[in-house]
Amino acid sequence: MRGCVLQVLYHMFSEFSDIGAENIVAADVLLAIVSFVVVIVGSLLIGTLMGLAGGFSARFTYHLRVMEPMVVVVIPYLAFLVAEMFHLSGILSYVIFTIFDL
Repeated sequence: MRGCVLQVLYHMFSEFSDIGAENIVAADVLLAIVSFVVVIVGSLLIGTLMGLAGGFSARFTYHLRVMEPMVVVVIPYLAFLVAEMFHLSGILSYVIFTIFDL
């Protein structure tokens, strides 16, 4: 959760720096709070979907000894990359993936 906060704060302060301190209004602060919620919910959603996909695919690859390690390694990394691609928290997505992949 700390990574999500830091990521949102970094992007928020970067945007505030571009806007300028004298031009920041209450709507900008509200958008920063909404951004935090979007990062959390988006990361949870990606982690959940990829975890379910990983669990489903691992269920049917138990007899394929070559494919099973690839599923175990590639799908969690894919969950991390997809979350990072949308500027969400890859770490939170990976943690939620491991919970749903059980």
